[in-house]
Amino acid sequence: MSTLPTYVSETPPTANGAAAPSSWAKKGQDPLRSRHADPRRGQPSRRSRDAVIKIASRRDELLAAFRLVYDNYVRAGLARPNPYRMRVTPSQLVPTTEIFVALSGTEVICTMSLVRDGQLGLPMETIYEEEVSRLRSRGIRPAEVSALACRQEGQRQTLPIVIRLMSLMAQCAQRRGVDQLLIAIHPRHARYYQRFTAFMPIGEERTYATVCDNPAVALALDLNRAPIDHPRLYKRFFGTPYPEKLLRYQPMSEEFRSELIPVVAASCAAEIPSDLKLLAVA
Repeated sequence: MSTLPTYVSETPPTANGAAAPSSWAKKGQDPLRSRHADPRRGQPSRRSRDAVIKIASRRDELLAAFRLVYDNYVRAGLARPNPYRMRVTPSQLVPTTEIFVALSGTEVICTMSLVRDGQLGLPMETIYEEEVSRLRSRGIRPAEVSALACRQEGQRQTLPIVIRLMSLMAQCAQRRGVDQLLIAIHPRHARYYQRFTAFMPIGEERTYATVCDNPAVALALDLNRAPIDHPRLYKRFFGTPYPEKLLRYQPMSEEFRSELIPVVAASCAAEIPSDLKLLAVA
């Protein structure tokens, strides 16, 4: 079973598919191939223990994160191949979104995105508009956790990295005023999330066109209630505060966002929101 499987099946990248544009394929910018396999089954690998957790800020980190998500989605049948071999959604390009990565050397081995409520709303509103609107009407500030992808090493190898990455993400979310974290996941993984991370259901099963019409359910975690309702979980995510420099907001440059517009179109096979089209105007 995959570790904390959200709408990404944690599978190794495929070797097939078209190459990215030459400007994105320079030496050292594709750190997706593992060179650190650990032969000790059931034991955390050294790179799992020594992984650097951070908000992606460099071009190579962001590109590697988009490629890792693409490989996971395509292999799991949640996305169709595209010539860029990256998956980038409109919500990932707005200033209120941050992308978190775990690095082993220069290799991105795990990633997730925190989409705060902004100019495009939340991705899951395409099927859970009423549920999200209800939260807003109560004065709750939601954010969606999406695009979780990890290199496949087995549950014990991956879990420590995912916990550390989720901890940094949760602390950043709380620092930025988020009240509730939302996720849209496959129904078969809902109980796992409820048991391990205390997310609670807020929306029934529906078909999610964004992931090739796979089913989804909506869950939420109330960060304000967590210290009272889920003290062990709160200690896991907030017991060790991250230093100021790791929590600092890291915006994606407008120039880079503009470059990614064609990738968004290829990833989503849908019309690009007008707000994002403006980024492509010189």
